Amino acid sequence: MSVLKVDDLVSGYRNLPVLHKVSMDVDDNEIVALIGPNGAGKTSLLKAVFGLLPLTGGAVAFVDKDLKGLKASARRSLGMALVPQTGGTFADLSVEDNLRVSYSSLGRTDSQQALEQAYVMFPQLAERRRQLARTLSGGERQMLTFVSGIGGAPPFLALDEPTTGLAPTIVQSLMESILRYKKGGSAILLVVEENPFEVLPYVDRVYVMRAGTIQAEMEADTLLRDKDLQALFFGAAN
Repeated sequence: MSVLKVDDLVSGYRNLPVLHKVSMDVDDNEIVALIGPNGAGKTSLLKAVFGLLPLTGGAVAFVDKDLKGLKASARRSLGMALVPQTGGTFADLSVEDNLRVSYSSLGRTDSQQALEQAYVMFPQLAERRRQLARTLSGGERQMLTFVSGIGGAPPFLALDEPTTGLAPTIVQSLMESILRYKKGGSAILLVVEENPFEVLPYVDRVYVMRAGTIQAEMEADTLLRDKDLQALFFGAAN
């Protein structure tokens, strides 16, 4: 079943259009990667999907509900969660206080359960629960950002470049956690710019984006196996 469906979406900043009739979808129990160079429009697409940029054409639907005119806060209440690349944590709060703030809308029992699950997922965070977020490593901050975003188990989760700047071992740990989350039945959209071949083994399908348009859509395995496609989309065979 399609959880997110985008049809001929047009959007931009004031008088500057940056997204041109973009169409894509993400099904339940699926990880989809949106890949493309810097400036391709990937983050702008996320903003349009989540109501942070206005639509000037096309449509966005979540579980067959048309989101036209729906505010960003209302989209979150439907079960759509966005994990930004930066700014996803409160630097001067501890790890645990960050999580408690993120889970505050869940109620006491569910909030405590979500907190415990976060520490099971990333034991490093449990060890640093009293440590200020600004003192964490880059990988630890990204872990904190991720588990802050999944409180309440939203059925649709979008992550904006979650692996950028991380060491390969941290990328693997984070992607394994995302894969486990997906197996609970969620739909996940990943925006990937840096080192896509570290992410593709965990992904079901790939959309390649350039200049505000979708250039191609394929199974991730197809792209991993085909050196010609890799050369076409990434400039060199890997």
